[in-house]
Amino acid sequence: MVTDSMVSFDTVAEAGEARRGQLQINDRILETPHLFPVINFYGGGNEGALFGGGVHRTIKEFLAHDNEVTGGEDYSDLFRGVMTSISSLADYGIREKKLDWYLNKEIREWECFSDYDGMIFADSGGYKILKQGGLEGEDFEKDIDQDKALDMQLDLGPDIVVNLDHPIHPDDEFEERIEKMEQTAANAAQFAERRDEVNGACYLTVHGYYEAMLERSFDLIKDELAEPIPEIFDGIALGSLVPRKDNVEVLIEAVSDCKRVMQQRGYGDLPLHVLGISGNTMPLLVAVGADSFDSASYLHQAINGKYCVNLFETVPVDEADFDACDCRICNDDFHRARMRNEMDDLYQKDILGSVAAHNLAIQQRELRQFRQLIAEGDQEQVADYLEEAVKDQKGFRKFVYQLINERMNPYFEETDTTYA
Repeated sequence: MVTDSMVSFDTVAEAGEARRGQLQINDRILETPHLFPVINFYGGGNEGALFGGGVHRTIKEFLAHDNEVTGGEDYSDLFRGVMTSISSLADYGIREKKLDWYLNKEIREWECFSDYDGMIFADSGGYKILKQGGLEGEDFEKDIDQDKALDMQLDLGPDIVVNLDHPIHPDDEFEERIEKMEQTAANAAQFAERRDEVNGACYLTVHGYYEAMLERSFDLIKDELAEPIPEIFDGIALGSLVPRKDNVEVLIEAVSDCKRVMQQRGYGDLPLHVLGISGNTMPLLVAVGADSFDSASYLHQAINGKYCVNLFETVPVDEADFDACDCRICNDDFHRARMRNEMDDLYQKDILGSVAAHNLAIQQRELRQFRQLIAEGDQEQVADYLEEAVKDQKGFRKFVYQLINERMNPYFEETDTTYA
């Protein structure tokens, strides 16, 4: 039984509702706001091939600092905190014997990952498990409940775990939403009973797109717990937003309302993680109180041949101007040659692996710049940053100007219609 884990979250700077924080879990420290890139550590293969997985493998080679793939450079700064999910364990149709083999060692106990010292956030896989009805492989079908999910999460040796949740969907009827919230609350109570087994942070998942839904989600959980939420959980994870990921207005309202409910209930000091969301909405969500995110968008964009020009724009890889980008990947002759496919006998996974690393570097760079602005504590600078970021993005300007005017620095006159 684990009883001596050390978890703390400290706000070190604020600019309006945006904050810069420091999350410490035992001897690991993470600066926030932070993006946890999603990593599939076990891609159906064996350790000698870094467990396989195509482009997924190349990303693990970046994480594990494989000189042949990284060109001798250290890119560990891109992976200071990563997310993985128990649902990804069976992504490649493995047999049950291999699943048991994967879970026989913690991630850092494998020689290939032994040097990795970043944080590992182990997700319960609620969205995929609920959709599939369990965990399925070539010769097995496993029903997953809260206890089984936590067993598998702990087998990975994580720094952060979250309860098994039942995400709601925009098409759900009211009764369906309530039932799923009740199931999530019951799981949270079971999760809390095993809190002492976790050598790290425990995050609580809540669901909702607006204040009334979030109030109901928190109420149902509170009624199931024997102790107040802050005495059991170290952070809040806001879920169910992936189906609404393209609706900027809904995302801003959900995060803003969740933060407001947390503050009203005395949970405002807990870090707020937004599940499954990244990219162009991150700065806006940080501005209303989000502390961290997770996503595999950087990887999926690369797999689809997309190169990020910035948070808002992508172009086909063969049309990208690598010389115009100042990120570490594009500034390296080795990776430019790879992305241009100028090397002999290149695998596609290596070409697109460098593209994925670039895409991740772009997102991480934006958050790093935002952290610095927040550290200066100047709300007007944050507003200027957001305004500059979306000046060419018609679909975003309305929401950014509204956010600035109502919540940050009301310098737009009511008659100003430039954002319409």
